[in-house]
Amino acid sequence: VKEYYKSPYKKEYRRVSYSVCKTVTALAVGIACDKKLISLDKKLWEIFPEHNKIFMKKHIKQITIKHLLTMTAGVYFDELNAFFSYDWQKDFMGSEVLFTPGEEFYYNSLNSYMLGACISRVTGKSLMDFVKDNLFYPMGIKDITWDKCPKGDCLGGWGMKLSLRDMLAIGQLILDKGVWKVDGKKVQLISKSYMEDMLSRKVEIKDKRLISGYGYGIWMLKDGSYLMNGIFGQNVYINPYRKVVIATLGSACELFPDGKLVEKISEFAGTDCNFKRKTFGQDIRMWLKKPEFMTRPNKIILENIKKKLNIYLGNEYRFKEYASSVLPLLSQVMYSNFMSGMDSISFNISGDDFYAKIKDGNTEIKLKLGYSNSHPYEYQVININGKNMPVAVSGKLVYDEDSNMLLRIHIVFLEEVASKVLKIYFKDDTIILKSWETPDLMRFANKFIGDNRFKDFITPDYLDYKVKKILQPKVIGYIDD
Repeated sequence: VKEYYKSPYKKEYRRVSYSVCKTVTALAVGIACDKKLISLDKKLWEIFPEHNKIFMKKHIKQITIKHLLTMTAGVYFDELNAFFSYDWQKDFMGSEVLFTPGEEFYYNSLNSYMLGACISRVTGKSLMDFVKDNLFYPMGIKDITWDKCPKGDCLGGWGMKLSLRDMLAIGQLILDKGVWKVDGKKVQLISKSYMEDMLSRKVEIKDKRLISGYGYGIWMLKDGSYLMNGIFGQNVYINPYRKVVIATLGSACELFPDGKLVEKISEFAGTDCNFKRKTFGQDIRMWLKKPEFMTRPNKIILENIKKKLNIYLGNEYRFKEYASSVLPLLSQVMYSNFMSGMDSISFNISGDDFYAKIKDGNTEIKLKLGYSNSHPYEYQVININGKNMPVAVSGKLVYDEDSNMLLRIHIVFLEEVASKVLKIYFKDDTIILKSWETPDLMRFANKFIGDNRFKDFITPDYLDYKVKKILQPKVIGYIDD
């Protein structure tokens, strides 16, 4: 009905969906159940008998497919541990269990990973191929990817890239209880009985503002809606009473489903007048619309940049301290694509183009900068350690609160929930670089303080100091002698 993309994002770009794809994995389980390939009461060790060793924990033997779907397995091996592991299946099956399976709710993305591994084992296909053949291709969803674990299995609980329209389509499938039009005919892609079971509350969650419970890989909200949710503002809101689906791709503001973005969506869906006017959705679009600016010809803007930066153009400024990296830290961790930090940066103008060249370890990146109001971002693909990443980049001369001129470079990673801002101040024959990035991992770092695994050896002051040095450095760049 209404569609909006904040610049520089566009509808043709996919985005990493994080935990939104847990619901997709739950749908895949439903299809496997319909095909009699698996059952909800099937025990995990029965699917992976090679892990049924004499020392297997008693509670591990009790874990079923249903426990994994409802996040009640209680296995301690989670995302943090997985980053330091190679064989996730083996470590999951050999892990400690925090409680008797089924007794409590413990949200763990490795539950969905194991569900994907189960699908792969019983079907003889990868989770991705099974989902493509039985769900995505019939729905016309084609341009997708799903990241894999070190041994090559789909992550199951995160790592899928979908477009906003793809997410909306999956929400519509859930709203219609597994029915989709294929070649003009309604087809029951997933049985109605499984969909109703999936969407019934299996776990009651108390003391939350918006959330009331959890089904199979999907949240239940207090307004009677269902929510597919991924960290940092990825949502598919499904309201069966309004018969409306709202999908959002956020960026770094929302950490969990019980946040302000979901609250605003719920308030919008709960307001009768929003569903009576012909201009449905116009309010949301107007909230996000930026004011228009008077534009000047690009040539004049470029000449102004050249005049003000003339003595700095062509110089290579080297950093003696850690200056952070082009690729935000979260994306480095997610893809195990680690960088050593920026070694140097230079700026130049060639024809009508404004460039920044950055050396980051063994990677040299040439960024074309958008600099005009009429064309604020330059779209390009950069290669970071062999991985191609589409970005949109702007470079604007602006002034801070003390009237100091600086060059502000904004690098938006279009398929990630990530961006990088470099603020460069020019002073004599040096530059001062300040940077920050999204997602704001400072919030996450501070949450570690409350984690029992860290509280004995980490202090708030030390953590704040170390994280700021990594994520928000302030360093000086020097010209080589």
